[in-house]
Amino acid sequence: MTEYDSKVLYEFADRLYSRAAWIAWGYAFLAALLGFFGGGAAVAAVGSRDSTVMAGVTFAVLFAAIGYSVGREKGFALRLQAQTALCQAQIEANTRGRAN
Repeated sequence: MTEYDSKVLYEFADRLYSRAAWIAWGYAFLAALLGFFGGGAAVAAVGSRDSTVMAGVTFAVLFAAIGYSVGREKGFALRLQAQTALCQAQIEANTRGRAN
C-alpha cells in the first residue's frame, strides 16, 4: 500500500509555479509567430506584396497581446491549483497533530 508523502504535494506546487512563471510569455511568443506568418501569408495572398511584412508585424503584435492575455489566465489557473495543493497539505499537517 502506498504511504502518504506530503513532499509530493510541495513538489507538485513548485512545478506548477515554475510553469506558471513562463507560460504567459510562451503563449505570447507562439501567438506572435502564428500572427506574423499567418497574417503575412493572408495579406500576401489577397493584397500587395509590399505591405506583407508590415501586416505580418501588425498581426504578430496583435496576436502576441492576445496570447499573453490567454497565457496569464492559464498561469493564474496553475497558481490557483498549486495553492489548493498547498492548502490541502497544510490542512493535513494541522489535523495530523490533533489526531495523535
